[in-house]
Amino acid sequence: MSAQEPYLSCPSAQPDMEDARVFGILEGTVEEPRLSYLKRDAVISDEMMASLGDLDPTHVFRFAAKCESSRCGQFENGKCGLARRVADSLPAVVDALPSCQIRDTCRWYAEIGAASCHRCPQVTTLVPETQNPLRRVAQPDAVMPP
Repeated sequence: MSAQEPYLSCPSAQPDMEDARVFGILEGTVEEPRLSYLKRDAVISDEMMASLGDLDPTHVFRFAAKCESSRCGQFENGKCGLARRVADSLPAVVDALPSCQIRDTCRWYAEIGAASCHRCPQVTTLVPETQNPLRRVAQPDAVMPP
């Protein structure tokens, strides 16, 4: 990353990505998850991760991490294709911007603006099979409706 290029965060990161940190906890149901935003970064200890057993941490937490840009399968034409598909294809689930600690560095917000924030609370990193609209949006080569 050059000195001029700003640090951007991926709001749908994996826990093992560079600079990964928890910024929210998933609540709601499998069919209708909702993110509860944390007021500050949370450190997830190895003990807490181990207590999840076989449950993937991304089913409990949302992680932000340094955006991998062109190394990510979601990156298309110099931008995050996932952010565009989320904004274009998912309904807004909040009217006001959520209180989000990563907005200043969030790639989705930097590229799409508030439309991404109005949809972000329903996004999960690993999408259950029962969430068909979100599964379609998550596919980089998906043909989205106009």
